[in-house]
Order: sequence, then C-alpha cells, then structure tokens
Amino acid sequence: SSGINAEYGMLTLAEEELAEVPLFYELSMLSKTVHCTNPPLVKFRSALLNAGYQVSLSHVVPKSVKTNAPPSVIWDVMRRWALDNGAKLREPDTVAGALLRKQPSIEVDFTLHPLATLDKNVHRFPPNPEPNWGPKARAGKRKPEVESAGNKAKRATKKEPLKDLKQFSCKRFEMNQCDLGDGCRYSHGNKETPPASPPVVGEPDHEMSG
Repeated sequence: SSGINAEYGMLTLAEEELAEVPLFYELSMLSKTVHCTNPPLVKFRSALLNAGYQVSLSHVVPKSVKTNAPPSVIWDVMRRWALDNGAKLREPDTVAGALLRKQPSIEVDFTLHPLATLDKNVHRFPPNPEPNWGPKARAGKRKPEVESAGNKAKRATKKEPLKDLKQFSCKRFEMNQCDLGDGCRYSHGNKETPPASPPVVGEPDHEMSG
C-alpha cells in the first residue's frame, strides 16, 4: 500500500543519511551564491564521490547534500560547474567573483559514479496526499463581493420612497423656535385656530305690564 511504501522510503532515507555529519548543503543556495544554474544532484554527488568523499541526502530538504568533504571542496565543485556552464565572472570584490577566481584544491570530475544514482522506485520524500496540500494562508477579513449593475438596479427599485414630511407640522415652529424657514422638512403652515364660539345673546327684557 501507499502507506507502507512511504514508510519504507523514509526509513531508507534515514538509513542512508550520514549520521556523523550534522549540517547539509542546499544546491539551490550554492548556485545562488555564485549566480549559476543548479547542477543535477547526480552530477554533484558524483563529483564528491569521485574525489573520495562520502555523500548522502538530508531528510530536511529533497535536493540537499550531506558530505564529509570540507567547504573548500564544495566550492571547487560549484566553481567548476559554474564556469563550465557559462556563469558570468563577477567583480573581484563580490562573493561570487572571489569564489570563482579562487584556485581549485582538487581536480573536479563529474563522471557518473555508481553510488551517485538513487533508486527512483523508493520514494524517500513521499508526495503530497492531494494538490495544494500544506499550510494555508492566514485567515483574514473577507473581501466584500462586487455587486453587479443588475442587482444594484433591482435593489434600488425595492427601496421605499421617502415620506413627504411636509404633511406634518413643525413642532418647533409652533413654539416659535424654528429658524429654518422654507428649508425645514416639516410644514410651517398657519396653526389652525378653533372657530370662535358665537356670542351669547341675552334674552330680551320683557316689559312689565302695569
């Protein structure tokens, strides 16, 4: 099963790894330092093995190298690879320029070594269980959805029309406290006064007959 194959691959990697070597090199970082393309892993391993050193992978990074070769040999291999593959010779006062101008300490040989090739049927680094697997982006605020013109028009038609406030009298005007005049949203119409009650007409005095 896939689980057994994955476990076998990781155990194989652990068994092959040089336990006495604590650190490792990443080929991409070495290439970046001297501004050249990455050497194939099998060629890099062959160069170290042909020079008489041990080499293995690291369980941390797939394209990495653990070796008992000193750093001077590592840079000899990278120098030879960079110059053979068209790397630009940088200024002498730069790191890349100084490394590429240094005289090599060994004769680098990229001939394929029998122990440099790894069995491709053994998956030392199991593939991801699904596409885009791994840590996701940090949760953040959700961006508001862009509303289409059609939805805006529909939403506008559903709005209730504003009430005409002029049908209501202004309370402040009734108390002589509103100074907005015609700009007031409420009505400043004259306050209706109740009709005056008709005057009381007294009964006519009756003449007393004598």
